[in-house]
Formats: sequence, C-alpha cells, structure tokens
Amino acid sequence: MEKEIIIDNQLDEVTRIAQFIEELGMSLQLPASITMSINLAIEEAVTNIIRYGYPPNLKSEITLRTSVAPGMLVARIIDEGASFDPTEKETSDNVQSLDQQLTKGLGLFLIRRTMDKVEYHSVDNHNELILTKNIDMNFEPEATLKTNLCKIEEVTILTVEGRLDTANTNTFNTVMQPLLNMENPNIIVNCEALSFISSSGLRSMITLQKSITQHNGQLVLEAMKPEIRKIFDMTGCSSLFTVR
Repeated sequence: MEKEIIIDNQLDEVTRIAQFIEELGMSLQLPASITMSINLAIEEAVTNIIRYGYPPNLKSEITLRTSVAPGMLVARIIDEGASFDPTEKETSDNVQSLDQQLTKGLGLFLIRRTMDKVEYHSVDNHNELILTKNIDMNFEPEATLKTNLCKIEEVTILTVEGRLDTANTNTFNTVMQPLLNMENPNIIVNCEALSFISSSGLRSMITLQKSITQHNGQLVLEAMKPEIRKIFDMTGCSSLFTVR
C-alpha cells in the first residue's frame, strides 16, 4: 500500500500533511498513540524543511510518500531545499542547553525520539528523509483544536481539546494572550482532551509558564494523557511545569 501527497513549501500547507496522515491512520486502523507519533515526526520534519531549507519567497514542492509493510510504516519526505542531515548527533563540545533545544533543535529531537528509524540521503539537490515507525492496530481519529476559558473564584481554567500543532498554535496563542498580562495569576490548563502536541505547542506552553512566573503566579497542567506526558518527559519540559 503506497500513498503520496505533494505540497507547496508554505507553512499553511502543513495542515494537509496532518490530514493525510490521519486519513492514512484511519485506513490502517492504527492506535491513536502510533498515529500521533507519525504525525508529530512528519510535521516537525516538514516544518523544518519549509522554515530553514529555502530562501525567502522561493517556491518549491515537498513530496511525502508513504508505504506500508508488515509491522511498519515508512514515510519518505523529498525536497529540493538546503541539505541538512537530522541523523547527525551533537558532539560533546556542542551540547545544546534546553533553551537552545526549544528554539532550534526540539523538532529534530522529537523526530529522533518518536520514530523507530531515521535515515537521510542527499543526491543532486534532492533530499530524502526516511522515517520508519513500527505500527499497531485499532486507530481512533483525533480532534482539531478547541479551547475554553473560564474563571472559578480566583482560578482561571484553560481547557485545551484536540491538536495543539503548527497549524493551531496561532489560535492558541491568541486565546492565551490575555493570560500573559495577569498579575498574580492562578491558572490551570486542563489537558484531559489534548490529543496531540508538537514543538510549536510546547513553545506556547513555555511562553505561558515564563509569563506567569514573571507575574508571581502559578500554572498547573492537569489531567494529561500518558502519550502527551511522554512528549513533555522526553524533551525535558516536564521539569518546567507543575503537572498533576
């Protein structure tokens, strides 16, 4: 089974990739955790290619080609941007701090940690990133982003439901903007229905945490699903938050 999608090298095209992977997951009856891992890695890879692989205003195309073999799904991302090998390891003399990872290397870190195999080839200005994921069955589709803000006495509750990804981060940032200017805020983020978070979403959460700390407040992330908590843990972001 092989499927392919071709997008323009524009960030607003990333939503087409996400929909493509979700439909693929549904057709294969993948579990939500596996589909999320695949979607996360591919979104991070494509976003990095768009942001850093091309000069401004240079139009090009990116191809995502997926194939399924017994027990595994292989995604090939093909582009004509600048060559960059995400499989290269950081040397001991060039270890990034957490802040550096959050601004530059977090997406690559998530790709390496969520996929079972990462390969890269570059020939004649054609780059090919090959991501392999061991797959399972019983997929349940995920939701788009929904948010709700309410206040109970002195506590502000922000409920986040669905996907906090590259496409939805601007919407989330708009919703949380009033929270950035509160004095002595006491905020709970209800993550019970949060089904997906990318590096863009993590950065937004960190921005909120930093602002609340500066305003002598408290932020609690509550009712997080195990697969979401795993992303916070693997990136080291759990240490930045109160999670319960």
